[in-house]
Amino acid sequence: AFLIALIAAASLSLAACGSAATSKKTTTTTATATTASTSVSTNTTLDESDMYTDRDLTQTYDESEAINVNLSDGNSTCESSSVNVDNKTNAITITAEGVYVFSGSLSDGQIIVDAADDAKVEIVLKNASITNDTSAAIYVKNAKKTFITLADRTKNSLSTTGTFEADGDTNVDGVIFSKEDLTIKGTGSLTVNSAEGHGIVGKDDLVITGGTISVTAAKKGIAGKDSIRVNGGEITVDAQDDGFHSGNDDDASKGWTYISGGQITIASKDDGIHADSELRIVGG
Repeated sequence: AFLIALIAAASLSLAACGSAATSKKTTTTTATATTASTSVSTNTTLDESDMYTDRDLTQTYDESEAINVNLSDGNSTCESSSVNVDNKTNAITITAEGVYVFSGSLSDGQIIVDAADDAKVEIVLKNASITNDTSAAIYVKNAKKTFITLADRTKNSLSTTGTFEADGDTNVDGVIFSKEDLTIKGTGSLTVNSAEGHGIVGKDDLVITGGTISVTAAKKGIAGKDSIRVNGGEITVDAQDDGFHSGNDDDASKGWTYISGGQITIASKDDGIHADSELRIVGG
């Protein structure tokens, strides 16, 4: 009965998107399923065997290869040549593949990933707190794939407090903003606050497989251009726009959302879950 209601709600939501109505109503939807054998639709073009990699699903990180970065206003430190520390701007730039563990805090700073096209970069947040006034707290400019791992039993927070400013031709508009594939995982917690923009934005595929994640956003909560894929974690979203939003105007076969696990609670003043192409729920 829940799935039927969900389908009906999705149909009504899509109809409302094309109407001239301007009024908005806050709705909260909590979905709980006890089996992974049910789904919204049996008509799917999605390849369910190719949703997650082994590394996506691994909630730990390799400590033996980890590079430690200590965050502190004007005094951040790292001994690796793969990390560029600019203590004037509080910008920490990762330039090569590897596992990087961040601890400490920045009151107006940023982690930037700007590595090679084939680089896989893992950012481990270990009791880290980063606030930025006008841009993303974590900004992935270039890499093959980036992982954000929430270290076990740690509390982490990322915030953007003001109006987002573009980075050249790139409209950076999320507290976490990635131009490449992004996976969020781990067994710690993460709080994301966006005072005037989106919470988490992936311009490619956005995967969540673990962690206790709370997102509060003035616009969209969690957005993935090509796809959003959720297999685990406890995710709470409070958004003034869509809670989850997957949309790709350039490719009609993309812009889809696939949920196979996790606990998800969404409070939204627009769509709870919006998918341009397809929404498929098989668990969670």
